[in-house]
Amino acid sequence: MAYERTVAGGRATLDAALERSVRRASVMRQGFYVVVLLVALAGQVSGAVEALDIPVAAAIPAVAALELGGIVVLANADVRRRLGERAIGSRLLSAAIAVGAVAFNWLAHSDHLLGGFFAGMSALGYLVWLTHTENQRRDRLRAIGDLPPTTPAYEVFGHWLRHPLLTMRAKSLAKAEPALGLYGSIAAARAETRRERRQRAIAKVLHRKIRSAIDPKTADIALAVYDLDEIAGRLARRADYDGLTDLIAADLAPARLAGLGPGEELPARPVPEPLVEVAPPEPALVEPVLVEVAPAEPPARPAVPSAALTEPSEEFRVIEAVRREWEELQRPSRAATNEAPRRRARANTATARVPVQPAQEPVAAVEPAATTGRRDGSLRSRVHDALDRHAPAEARDDSNQLVDLVTDVLKLDDVERISAATYVQTWQRDNARVPQQAGRP
Repeated sequence: MAYERTVAGGRATLDAALERSVRRASVMRQGFYVVVLLVALAGQVSGAVEALDIPVAAAIPAVAALELGGIVVLANADVRRRLGERAIGSRLLSAAIAVGAVAFNWLAHSDHLLGGFFAGMSALGYLVWLTHTENQRRDRLRAIGDLPPTTPAYEVFGHWLRHPLLTMRAKSLAKAEPALGLYGSIAAARAETRRERRQRAIAKVLHRKIRSAIDPKTADIALAVYDLDEIAGRLARRADYDGLTDLIAADLAPARLAGLGPGEELPARPVPEPLVEVAPPEPALVEPVLVEVAPAEPPARPAVPSAALTEPSEEFRVIEAVRREWEELQRPSRAATNEAPRRRARANTATARVPVQPAQEPVAAVEPAATTGRRDGSLRSRVHDALDRHAPAEARDDSNQLVDLVTDVLKLDDVERISAATYVQTWQRDNARVPQQAGRP
């Protein structure tokens, strides 16, 4: 309340000062125009007497009518414009009379320097009156709402040069809402820009999903009917920020940044010994005595934290295993280049290979590695080797059966089974490509 009273008092003070300034400017303008009019009339009278040989008594009313004619017609045009007309004829006639008065002041004097002075004073008086009339008209239009209010003074470098489009939008918002002010209009323009960007993204996704599910016309209707701001608000309320934070934190884990494997540990950091403040002994007046001091024993090594404190959690191991398999899948095709000769040799002996009997016969399982340590070899190579040995010829196109076979043979868990499905598909593509290469000359 105190702040509002202070602001209201400041505005009242500014309004009072503005009112006094308006009255002062009006008095000064009237006095200035009277002086300019008298000087221009003196030039008109002297020019008429000198050039036209008219008596002074007859020249004064004649040139006064000429000098004031433009002002009178301009005032009439202003009245018609207040009534809603454009008054183009009256405005043009007023300008023509003013030009005639200036030209007569210039041409009627033999001394063109003196004539130019009188002509300039005549033009100055007309322009001052024209400016005052237009100012009054803009104030009247702004008071009735036909003219937008004045906008804040935005900075040239900080606003117009750095953010021209944003400043133009802020200026439009300030015209519609004068209470926003300078920085309020800038903040409102930024918020409106973010809202439009958010709406475009939501509209694009929503249109694609509805179009794929139903048809494009229904998608257009949905975008025209649905409130995209409401959808954005509900999405923000349902956002799983904890899950998104964990997703980023998994890549920022110390073991991940250090490039360590799932079973590797970070080096233990020594724990510094706490500093103990010892009070200085009181000085005693004793005689100095020479004492042999034994060498100090080396300080004890700090205790190393337990491996259980630095060992990654089970969830981190699963995420790291999936990441390593995905990175191995995305590597350039060096492995495919190294295995090309072996694939060709396997293509040459493909016809001589004896097909494995169906699943009724027991399949020899590959001895898995110890569960406590890391498995030997990459999962991709182990899956391909298992398929080369045990995949039946009639089931090479069935991905599900091959995944079940690899899972049983290699004793894979759920995470490795997901990665093995991808390697089964790559093995099928390699085997489909080998016969084509073998058939070429």
